[in-house]
Amino acid sequence: MALKIGVCDDEQLVAESLKRIIDDCMEEINQKADVRIFLSGEEFLEAATELDAVFLDIRMPEMDGYETLKRMAQLETDCQVIVASGETERFEEAFEMGVFRYIRKPFKKEKVAEAVKGIVNRCREKPVIELYKERNKYNIKQRDIKYVKAYNGYTEYSVGKDMMRKELSLNEAEEILDDKLFFRVHKKYSVNMDYIVSYQNGTVIIDDLEIPVSRRRKNDFDRAYLTYCMSKGE
Repeated sequence: MALKIGVCDDEQLVAESLKRIIDDCMEEINQKADVRIFLSGEEFLEAATELDAVFLDIRMPEMDGYETLKRMAQLETDCQVIVASGETERFEEAFEMGVFRYIRKPFKKEKVAEAVKGIVNRCREKPVIELYKERNKYNIKQRDIKYVKAYNGYTEYSVGKDMMRKELSLNEAEEILDDKLFFRVHKKYSVNMDYIVSYQNGTVIIDDLEIPVSRRRKNDFDRAYLTYCMSKGE
């Protein structure tokens, strides 16, 4: 899924430069991102609940970054804040207000890259999906789903010892599921790589279930699973 990132700075040229750096960093780690520019705190706050993260300047006219943070705290949003500013006098105050990172102007790509990776790691843990069990609705973290199985008109989700359900096709579910965790190995199955016990001879094992990898998807899955294992140091 594409992350939604904001850059809030009253200087448009600075904001556009930072956006380009963020785009480059996201491309280098193969993470899709929609990066939007906001030229004031007021403009950013209107979209804050829709964003995964924002790079926020401190020195802005009318509403500065600290006032923006105070107003943001009144909203129901999980948006992570990276202060992106030349001001360092009040950085401790910023962290006390829940800031995730602090990077200084002029921006160095390696520092932006560190912040970007931190955002991605945090957002991987955040996504939830609404699932149902016996007509009761639950908000389930995607990382807790072991695999998804398709049926006619709906999908089932293995969560712990339970099977939950959602009225979506597997194609529709793939639009919601984090593609860094899940891989569609078969027309009926998408698996969470975190729960793969073993993989050999074209078969994935999760718990005691053997899930076949289709011939058409095998080469792509082999590459994806190898990349995943290398990222985990396995």
